[in-house]
Amino acid sequence: MSDREPHAREDAPLLGHEREDESESTISDEAAPIINAARWQVKTRASIVRTIAVVQCAIIGTGMLLLIPLYRLIEDSVCHVYYGDDSLDMIDEMKCKTDEVQAQMAYLLGWLGLFHSIMSLLSTFPFGMLADKIGRKPTILLASIGMALGPLSGPFLLGVFQSEVRKNPYILMTSSLFLLIGGGTQVVLAMLYAMAADVSSEKEKAASFLQLTFGATVGGLAGPLLNGFLMEKYGPWVPIFVSICCMPFIFLSFGFLPETLPVDRRKKGGDSELSIESIKRKVGVALVEFRKALSLFTNPSIPLILLTFLFQAARYTAYTSTILQYVSKHFGWRLAQTSFLLSPFGLLNLIVLAILPRISTLLMAHRFGYSSFNKDLLLTRYSTALLFVGAVIEGFSHNIVLFIIGLFIETFGAAVSPLARATITHYVDPEHTSTLYALISTTEIFGTFIGGPALAWCFDQGLQKKGLWIGMPWFYIALLCFIAWTGLLFVQPPPAKSSLTDENSEDGRVDSHED
Repeated sequence: MSDREPHAREDAPLLGHEREDESESTISDEAAPIINAARWQVKTRASIVRTIAVVQCAIIGTGMLLLIPLYRLIEDSVCHVYYGDDSLDMIDEMKCKTDEVQAQMAYLLGWLGLFHSIMSLLSTFPFGMLADKIGRKPTILLASIGMALGPLSGPFLLGVFQSEVRKNPYILMTSSLFLLIGGGTQVVLAMLYAMAADVSSEKEKAASFLQLTFGATVGGLAGPLLNGFLMEKYGPWVPIFVSICCMPFIFLSFGFLPETLPVDRRKKGGDSELSIESIKRKVGVALVEFRKALSLFTNPSIPLILLTFLFQAARYTAYTSTILQYVSKHFGWRLAQTSFLLSPFGLLNLIVLAILPRISTLLMAHRFGYSSFNKDLLLTRYSTALLFVGAVIEGFSHNIVLFIIGLFIETFGAAVSPLARATITHYVDPEHTSTLYALISTTEIFGTFIGGPALAWCFDQGLQKKGLWIGMPWFYIALLCFIAWTGLLFVQPPPAKSSLTDENSEDGRVDSHED
């Protein structure tokens, strides 16, 4: 979302409140190079954010390419157990749409997601604090190891240890243990957002986050579309192999990004020798950082905004996992066909993201006079309301046409996560951005406890009771969106020092529109 006026100067300073002692370690102009960038790395704010968006596109696209084939393999394993079939051949997918198979699969996916979240919870916040000390790049490189090994271990177990998985499908939980290596995908994405925030001013953070969301949406569009064609023609294993082949290119792309956290903003963790005293000192520092993060809750507006992220995991599960099962079971679609259903809405999401910058510019014009914070908050509220309306329609739909209408409305609120992230960033100083994002990631992980298992229970109840109960997963999502929207109504602007510095330095006055 662009906060820049249509005819703004291209050489306008990026950080209007830049201090003299930080002038050498921050970007003062969109076209100004980062001094510490290597020759092969991107060097300007705009190019850094765009590169991050491309990297995020590749990560999400590769993950989506792997997701549906993995669900198909899990469904086939559960189906083999249900029918007592010991053969290595895959059972026809439509024979696996019985209520018993789908209910067992829903619970399995729910508990797999919950265990995955517990492992993420143990790793995300510590590695987020580590990034504030050693930098974003080393943390990303470490997390990328877990990001690769975790998702790929699932197909490995389903292929090599197929008979063992059929006896006990919860063996698949072991793949989440790789998250302890750097934190996995959750930490990588959190660090990419932190890098974009490092090089963006307060007014430009929303624009940067929306560019990242734009990249993620392109990946979310291309991944399922390619997956649908490959699964329809070759089955689930070919998309998995394509996803594996994409991993090295993602790792190489990290090399084009410079370190965005200036050295003078990194907190030194003391000497590097391994000793009892050193470990105690580092643990003490970690606890201090954790208390600092918890101190953010003293401002009631921050936990109110965090409600959006608390329910993010449930929404993500609903529109990636539950929707695949729901459409496949209740409307008789194959899993590969659901990819073609979701792809057009990815395109619509791109259109929404392209329109939002214009809306942002309009809201900040003199006609409406919204400040950067109030504009972000307003759009977050309206996006959450659209998510609520879309989920309600999906819950009442008993045919695919009405369900698609609900998806259409829901898509217009799909940018709620970057908008809420931009809103909450106004409350912290730049040097605490990574810690804040680690807190956001931790909140999202806590949200999985009310996500996967709860949606699995709702899905099972719908299978058992039929009728209006079929839409229980979507009524549950609607309830969460309503709670988040209600919380946003009580959010108050941050202190003037942190929220209006850019406006003061650029205009010499404080925007009075703070309602």
